[in-house]
Amino acid sequence: MLRRCPHHSFDDAAQLHIFYSGLKPWTKMILYVSTRGTMMSKSPEEAIAIIDSVAASDYQSHHDRGSIQRKGIMKLDNHNAILA
Repeated sequence: MLRRCPHHSFDDAAQLHIFYSGLKPWTKMILYVSTRGTMMSKSPEEAIAIIDSVAASDYQSHHDRGSIQRKGIMKLDNHNAILA
């Protein structure tokens, strides 16, 4: 989202707050354990390093993002059909 709008003017602390607020509770718990306390008490540089480390471990890749398989025909209204 931030890459699509490069002139967003959010500083690193605001970006981290938005990111952290959008996490699922399980992911917040992993970051809590990784930081040995609250994530928001870390400097932006420390928080980004921790997030990068957790992401690099790929621990959550299959836990939070289970694929949803829907079978059958999906019906679209006219507006969404045009967009598709």
